[in-house]
Amino acid sequence: MENYKYAVFFEAENLSDAELRQMQKYFKIRRRSGGGECEINKVGDTTYKISFMEREAQERVLERKDHVIKIEGQEEIHVLLRCENVVESSKQSKESPNQKCASAKSEEKVFKLDHYLLRFLSECKKPHSDLEKHVSLSSSTFKINIDSEELVVVKDPGTEDVYSLKKWEFVVDEAIETLKSRYIIHFEVESDKSAILEENSFLQSDNLKIYFEELTCLAVVVGERKEVEKILTFLSGLQNKQQVQKECCVSEKQFNLIKEEFEPYVKSNLPALKITQERAGILLKGPEKEVHAGENELLKLAKGIKEKRIPSHHPLMTFLESSGGIQHFQNRFQQSLRSPVMLETSGSDLLLLSLSDGALEEAAAAVQRDLCLETVRLENAQKSSAFTKLKEDLSKAVKQANHKSVKVELKYQDESTPDPKVQLVGYATEVSKLKNMVLEYKQNHQIHHVSLPLPCPEMVEHFSEILAIGGMKKSSVEIKPTSSPSPCVHLTGPRCEVESLKDSLESCLQRLATKRCEVKGPGVQQIFQSEGARILQSVKNSYMVRILPIDDKQKRGKVPKYMSSLSLPFTSASSQDSLVSDKEIDINVVVGSLEQQQADVFVAPMIQTNMTSTLIGSSLLNKAGQQLQNNFNNAKGKHKLKPGEVLEVDATPVLGCSKVFFVECAPKGNKHKSEKALRSGLRRIFELCKQNSWGSVALPVIGPGIVLSIPVKDSVNILTHEICEFLSGPTGCLDTICIAIMANYAHSEEMFQTVCGNLSAKMVDNTGKALFQSLTSDLDEIIIPVDGIELHLVFGDITNETTDAIVNTTDFKDFQTAGVCKDILTKAGPQIQAQLTGAQVASGQIFTTPPGGFPCKTIMHVCGERNPDVTKTLAKEIVVQCEHGFYRSVAIPAICAGQGGLDPNVVAKSILEGVKEGVQGANLQRLKNIRIILLKINVFLAFKAAAKQIFGSNTQLTAPAPLVLTSVTTRGRNATSIKHSGSTRSSRSHSVPLPVSLDLSSLVTSLPDTESTAAFLVIGHTNNDVSDACRDLQQAYKDQCSTHTFFADEIERLTQEEMDQLLSKVNSLHLQIEQSSSDGWVVKGQRNGVNEVVRLIQDALRRQVREKDQTFLFSQVTWCILGPRGIWQKVPKDANYKLEKRDVKDGIEDAQGVKWTVDLPKMEATSCDSGQVTALKRLENSSDLISALLFRSRPAGDAFLKASWLCSIQASRWHVYPKPSALHPCRGQYHT
Repeated sequence: MENYKYAVFFEAENLSDAELRQMQKYFKIRRRSGGGECEINKVGDTTYKISFMEREAQERVLERKDHVIKIEGQEEIHVLLRCENVVESSKQSKESPNQKCASAKSEEKVFKLDHYLLRFLSECKKPHSDLEKHVSLSSSTFKINIDSEELVVVKDPGTEDVYSLKKWEFVVDEAIETLKSRYIIHFEVESDKSAILEENSFLQSDNLKIYFEELTCLAVVVGERKEVEKILTFLSGLQNKQQVQKECCVSEKQFNLIKEEFEPYVKSNLPALKITQERAGILLKGPEKEVHAGENELLKLAKGIKEKRIPSHHPLMTFLESSGGIQHFQNRFQQSLRSPVMLETSGSDLLLLSLSDGALEEAAAAVQRDLCLETVRLENAQKSSAFTKLKEDLSKAVKQANHKSVKVELKYQDESTPDPKVQLVGYATEVSKLKNMVLEYKQNHQIHHVSLPLPCPEMVEHFSEILAIGGMKKSSVEIKPTSSPSPCVHLTGPRCEVESLKDSLESCLQRLATKRCEVKGPGVQQIFQSEGARILQSVKNSYMVRILPIDDKQKRGKVPKYMSSLSLPFTSASSQDSLVSDKEIDINVVVGSLEQQQADVFVAPMIQTNMTSTLIGSSLLNKAGQQLQNNFNNAKGKHKLKPGEVLEVDATPVLGCSKVFFVECAPKGNKHKSEKALRSGLRRIFELCKQNSWGSVALPVIGPGIVLSIPVKDSVNILTHEICEFLSGPTGCLDTICIAIMANYAHSEEMFQTVCGNLSAKMVDNTGKALFQSLTSDLDEIIIPVDGIELHLVFGDITNETTDAIVNTTDFKDFQTAGVCKDILTKAGPQIQAQLTGAQVASGQIFTTPPGGFPCKTIMHVCGERNPDVTKTLAKEIVVQCEHGFYRSVAIPAICAGQGGLDPNVVAKSILEGVKEGVQGANLQRLKNIRIILLKINVFLAFKAAAKQIFGSNTQLTAPAPLVLTSVTTRGRNATSIKHSGSTRSSRSHSVPLPVSLDLSSLVTSLPDTESTAAFLVIGHTNNDVSDACRDLQQAYKDQCSTHTFFADEIERLTQEEMDQLLSKVNSLHLQIEQSSSDGWVVKGQRNGVNEVVRLIQDALRRQVREKDQTFLFSQVTWCILGPRGIWQKVPKDANYKLEKRDVKDGIEDAQGVKWTVDLPKMEATSCDSGQVTALKRLENSSDLISALLFRSRPAGDAFLKASWLCSIQASRWHVYPKPSALHPCRGQYHT
């Protein structure tokens, strides 16, 4: 730029780069424009400057001033030059500069023409002739002066009369212009095109001439217009075929740094090279040599560019790009630094480019100093009007800062969360201003936490009252008092409000007067919580104070608990737990293995402290895995248990329990020792369940088997005895006892019936009280309604049935092998067996005989032939014959399931499907009850499963089995058992023990000290108000207390249970008992509590008298109620007393807890729940009554049955044995 000092100016609008390049070529060619080496730059909106290296070139172009430049494919451009520094020395003449006046001798006109055009006109014959022709038409001659670049046209002297001077000049000008329009000149300055013209010089002709300048590589084409245009088109096409292009990886910013040095090099050395800026880099286009040379030079210059990378953040980069910050810094560095610096974004980094290391460092420091990114957290900012105001102020500040250009940007982050953020990015000055606004907001309005210690812990719970008495105003601050780890109040809210409230609270607490007030005496705490609460409120209102209870556990008297702290000399271990609320016990006899059950505790036997010494222990281990063995070993340690001891072992998650109690048993060989160890172990198990508050326990019948070899009956007797012994006392939290019996043992049926029989016999004790609430089992009777009749599945012995018809399964040959046939025929008698001997019965037919001694109307003998189809046919035929025979009920055994050897599942399916086919659609009118009697457990379970498939589980109803004494024949042996009821209900209670003698002095010393202290913190405005309030509190307690004196003889008649209740009342009501004299006692405390104790003593004495009367009456007269299965059951003592005294207006309650209304004249009772009507019976226990048959006849049509009872007196207890004539109400009566 420094070499181009001589400038001229011209005006033009919106010249393109291509037009500027054409104009630059024009002014570089001296022969065309008079100029020389130059550059063209735009210096104003419409002003351009042409800078020449030589002053002479400047002067030459100014001589012409008006230049006409021809652009290919466009209109001509007229350029009027001016130069403010060059002044014309003299004005030009009015004649054209291209003209000279004719001499005096002749008239001539001089035309300034291009040097090459003059050469063309002189050298080429045809153009020369054309010139002569045009000049001769004006009667003129011409002379070509190539050196002076002039064409002189001379007027012939003899033509003055033909043409005037003016007309002659006009004709000559027109001729020359025509000639100039026909023959044109093209200056080719591009070296590659010049080289092409030189290589193709043969293209010259009479109408076209090509001239070459050796030093400048300039080629000039002169000729007719058409010929010139034709060769130029040819030249352009040939050049395009020879050009290449190359893209260089130089960014725009890099190219701008080296542009000033690269472009002059190209202009002077690579004139045919074209440079284009693309997105990916710089595109070089032109001849191959020039393109390669230009690429090498460009990359060489690019290597000299220095880089500095400034690690930054993505928000900053985004701000620089969106706000024009990059251009701002580049312009600033252009003016302030010695070398330009360019900026580029590269990911989250800023890249600085420059040719100078010093400029690069200065620019980097300036960028890092002036750009700033700040993120301010508004921890727990309160979304209130203050936060909204902050946002509005920030928005205004951003608009003001960005008034002229973007200086800062603001963004809210995590605005929906409790901890939003404010991100500020931009120039440091503006960012700092906005940050100060945010920090000021945080200082005043951000959520702030502070703690204020409280002088007393009692203030925590009642802090709202302290605020009220202190007159504190409401605010947005959250106030949260707490006592842990020390009494204080947490204040949360805007910082300015929190600090203000803290100062106010400190001042308030210092102004208030406080005093500790203690009121001592029995039950003082409870008094101020009940009746005294009203008094507290009255005192508060009277003296405008706040009374806060003080929970001083170290100084306040502890309220004793009788069970844990009181030890009386007459109380036993069991009575100490009498205040524990015993739960009602459910006993469930299940069929299955122990490991299949669900309970808190499992019980398993073992010998020699070996878990797997019995099959039960091995089964538990198989299911629970090795972890159970590990737990067993850890619990056992090196200790070896003695017979009767119990080892507690933690269960594994696989088992359905929390603990497994392993009871150590004595090995077989010594029956007495084995039974003693078993009794001791079971007793210990139940005691552990009570102590550890277990709710349920599951255990097997321990004893039968090869390991212990205790007979079934003895094992069951031991188990049921220990259960009943346990249930006769307090049971703690235990409410479920599950007895598991395997179905596939040889003695499973005997074991099941003995367990149920023993428990049923002991369900109601001799006082009429129930030991447990219910006794259920998996073998409860199932009732299935089928088309108007009832199908019963019964686990039991068919010989105990009293239906109209009995079905006997036989092969009509063998009557001696133990089984159903032998049992029925034994009861029916030999005459029935005689009728069967030799009988010929067709397949699927029924042989009928009289009942003989069997309590029924007929016996149907069938043979299933071990064929399921025959069995099915027989079942259907039984239904048909019963209907035809007018039989209302029938009992059917499992045909062919015993000696027949058929699979019980097959038998069940055949019989049930046969019954179903016989019943469905038959519209039976007489047969109403079909009972399938199943003696084996596995057979019963098979029928139960088949019934669900055939009839659907939703049609099955579990019926309570009757509590009836039956003689059960277990195929080869006899056992007496009692069926149980599956829906028995009762409220467990125990007999009241008789009064015992008491040591009154020990009673006094053993009573707990109920003296306690009620401490209060009294807060008021003045000390006088606080002191007066404390005095009124003392008086208020005295007004609520009273005393009562009673004597030793009133207590000595109390039973142990009544004494426990008395002590419980003293304990719960927080009373105090003191001995006033040798036989006098004083109870004092809250007035209502003292009155309750007095009433309790009086009520206990009255209940004792009545209980004696009830007990005496129960031993003389016993009232019975007829059960749902026709079984007479004794009523409890209180109901017995009411019935005898005819005090039944409120009804009675039986041993199972069922309530009844009574009609004594009719001797009937009606259930309050179901409305069922049943009969009542009164029995007298006279000493001369040894055996009597009691019979009550019922009116015709009565639903009740006649029943006969055998009564005997043994040890003042009733034992009732029902005769076979005792029938179920829905079964047919037995006729003799």
